[in-house]
Amino acid sequence: MKRLLLVGLLVVVLMFGGCPSMGGDADNTSPPPTGNTSNNRTQIGGTPPPEDVTWISPGKVMVANYYSGGKAEYPLTIHNGKDNPVSLSVYYMHPNSVSEGYSMPSEEVQDWVIIADTTPVLEPKETRDILVTLAMPKDAVVVAQKWEFWVGVMDMSQAGTLKTQLATRWLVSMR
Repeated sequence: MKRLLLVGLLVVVLMFGGCPSMGGDADNTSPPPTGNTSNNRTQIGGTPPPEDVTWISPGKVMVANYYSGGKAEYPLTIHNGKDNPVSLSVYYMHPNSVSEGYSMPSEEVQDWVIIADTTPVLEPKETRDILVTLAMPKDAVVVAQKWEFWVGVMDMSQAGTLKTQLATRWLVSMR
């Protein structure tokens, strides 16, 4: 039951495209995206989310024309809506389900995902970009033309057995 509730919460977050972006943050010091990537950073109703809401953005990263030996980078924006600092965990996730037309990733994909800071500590109301890189080796075997993986974020200070997490979908299309 607890697992079903956790999966339900995750699905709701993903259905709404992750969490909206705050737009031009003064703290945004990450390099611009490289590779053939795009995203769906949006604002609900044209306004940024409330400052007291924890969110990540984008909800999806589209990687097109990818190939063995290729590299794609994109910053994952995380906002701490709490009134206290939070220790986070940022990690590769094997999806529970995939978008229509996409396949599950092979087990090797977790070794191709590089997260610049896997244990950031965010101050109250802080927004920070964490660079995520997909770097496939040249000799990698591609099991599907279109595949998906997720990058998860969890507040490690959560108590109890039920813990929520947020996730960004990476949708990869091969050449």
